[in-house]
Amino acid sequence: MVNRDLLKQRIVSHLDGHITLEDLAAWAEEVFRNEEFDPPHADEIAEVLASIRDAVDPHRFRWEEPDFEDILEKLEELK
Repeated sequence: MVNRDLLKQRIVSHLDGHITLEDLAAWAEEVFRNEEFDPPHADEIAEVLASIRDAVDPHRFRWEEPDFEDILEKLEELK
């Protein structure tokens, strides 16, 4: 199950240079399709995962890195 802590952990791994944006987007795509989301925050988690997976769109040659600092702040505010 994907919760906000796991999501934040993956984003921080990218920001720290441990995983590329492409790998983060691939992970987001995989969990978006195959995992369940923490019920209290399922909508917010789905929205963040969608923005990450859409950051790398090879069909439209789109490579836009989301505002991860803003995303982390929003995830932190969820209680």
